[in-house]
Amino acid sequence: MASTKEIKQKIKSTSNIKKIAKTMEMVSVSKMRRAVDRTLSSRAYARLSLELLVNLSKDRDVEHPLMKAGRDASGELLIVVAGNKGLCGGYHTNLTRALNLYTKKRGGENFKAITVGKYGEKICRKLGIPIVASFINFSEYSTTDEVKILSDLAKKEFVENNYKSAKILYTEFLKSTTYKPSLRELFPLSVNSVKNALEPAGITAEADEKRFLSYVFEPDPATIIESILPGLVDVVIHQTLSE
Repeated sequence: MASTKEIKQKIKSTSNIKKIAKTMEMVSVSKMRRAVDRTLSSRAYARLSLELLVNLSKDRDVEHPLMKAGRDASGELLIVVAGNKGLCGGYHTNLTRALNLYTKKRGGENFKAITVGKYGEKICRKLGIPIVASFINFSEYSTTDEVKILSDLAKKEFVENNYKSAKILYTEFLKSTTYKPSLRELFPLSVNSVKNALEPAGITAEADEKRFLSYVFEPDPATIIESILPGLVDVVIHQTLSE
């Protein structure tokens, strides 16, 4: 039978563990709140970017290499966004299952992947998908520079290596206890593909005639489009990382 001294030590030890667990909970709640605020705050910018593309597409025919696949295009580029750490429930299991189901459904399709996070790389290696590049050193809250590096590589791969399409697999944030894997089309870039990428996060564009705006282009439409479309890709990828 335990002595009084041993019982007191056990009570003290348990009390200390309780304090540590409470502190960890408070830190987690704070980090979660910052992450949610960051995600929601960027949605307004993404919505206005989408609205701009909708209006431009109504005004004239918009042409850009990111908006069309090559003549002999084949294969598909996948951007797989996962985490660097485990012990997160079904987060990575659900991503693996979603990607496995998609690749099996597409049969003999030729896939290549750009991965984000250590587990993104593990998932693709497990499923036998060749990896073009792997990003495992992104900060907890991806910076603009980090997003730009990933976005520029995705754009370069699509344009230069003649893929017929590019998609991004990530986990969509619904609320603190609810999330799900989402596979969204990224390229060829169009109003529908951008809507498809952004609207699941609650981002919509006003597309009715009353909201239509006629733009005056300076210096010229081609220069403006060259600037807008790649920037819009940055917005989409930034939002998926935030989600």
